Amino acid sequence: MEQIDNSQIKIDYISTSGVFKTPFTLIILLQLFFGYSIVLFVNLWYYNDLYYLLTGRSFLHPIPLIGQWWEWVLLPLNLYGNMFLFVFSIVFLSGLINKLLRKLYPPKEGTFSRGSKEWKYTHRRFWNAYFPIWLVRALPIPWSDIFVYRYFGVSIGKNVVAYEGYIDPEFVEIGDYTMTSLNICIFSHLIYHEQMIIKRVKIGKACVVGPQTIISPGTVMQDGSILGANSYTWVDQELKSDLIHVGTPVTNSFPIQSVEESAKKTEEMLKKEFESERMEDE
Repeated sequence: MEQIDNSQIKIDYISTSGVFKTPFTLIILLQLFFGYSIVLFVNLWYYNDLYYLLTGRSFLHPIPLIGQWWEWVLLPLNLYGNMFLFVFSIVFLSGLINKLLRKLYPPKEGTFSRGSKEWKYTHRRFWNAYFPIWLVRALPIPWSDIFVYRYFGVSIGKNVVAYEGYIDPEFVEIGDYTMTSLNICIFSHLIYHEQMIIKRVKIGKACVVGPQTIISPGTVMQDGSILGANSYTWVDQELKSDLIHVGTPVTNSFPIQSVEESAKKTEEMLKKEFESERMEDE
């Protein structure tokens, strides 16, 4: 039986491991080949012109020549444009493959054993999306990662900030005006021994996911909640609204304070420490 009851598995700790490498990982080679082929095909006439300007000969005779000096001026712009053409060609191809994989075996939530169909197809969808997401996040366009996350299935609201980190491309919902920080991981899957747990992650509106944090499968962040720096959540953990949640795993919650309130509390703490030290000296 492919799907296993969650009660059969006791999770002693959180695994941050991603999916394993499989033969399907070679899909990256296909993506590279496709991207390079598109770039080469689109630019054949241009490189033929540059070759003619250098040597006085053409390596593609059927293609008409322009052979103007200003084509050298456009070379830096051509190289920059080809970078975008290469990346978005791979994104387009991977999107088509992703739709095919979803049609063959739609993604499901649950707990699945190694070797099951869900295990195999989750690996395939992951490796299909891995390289294009990595490429787009390297582009010098701030909103490009939002575009590609949505393209591969992440539900992202408006005015969301997604800094450098990792977000699973399936079963993740992020509400409006939410901000993620540096080096975060949002996992809707978890591999624990021979089992894979897949659960939807829901991050509400106006939430903050602090730096160096891990959100585990099944986590629910209510509107306005904050996950503090260097913290991680348990599977199925719920973070209440308007509180700062910290811990490894999250075990403490504090009310959100203004800068003035924090400064006042700090001053009171320092005053108490000073008075206790003075009393000890006396």
